[in-house]
Amino acid sequence: MEYKPCAVTLADGTELICVYVVDSKPYIRQWGVYPESDPGKRSVSIAHVRQIRDSPNRLPAALADCLYGAGESGMGYTVFTVEFKDGTRRDYVTGNAVDFIDPPAGLSASDAVRVYPHQGRREAMRRSIEYYWCLYDGLEGVG
Repeated sequence: MEYKPCAVTLADGTELICVYVVDSKPYIRQWGVYPESDPGKRSVSIAHVRQIRDSPNRLPAALADCLYGAGESGMGYTVFTVEFKDGTRRDYVTGNAVDFIDPPAGLSASDAVRVYPHQGRREAMRRSIEYYWCLYDGLEGVG
């Protein structure tokens, strides 16, 4: 399933900085249920979205791809360490969606320069930012 990690502005002006915009068909094939019917997930309706843009909390795509390529650290979760351009390292634990992080103060996710899959298990781990799913159906050019 192809994820499009984004930030969105809703019709009421609400800003959501961590949203996966996803075609509904592959999402349902993967999960079998819409996110609003899954108590473990947050969702937002595409009908309420007025603007889609880059998320300031998105890891660079090449780093996220590295984590996806490394696979899960355990059943249903991924542990990883991110190194930033100033040498700072921060540990994270999340489910299987790894694109969004909460960077250290003064840095952004785009300042990440390296990831270390499956590292950080013994250090203090931080959860990744909570995110939303936004499914679309039959739209062209989203992303």
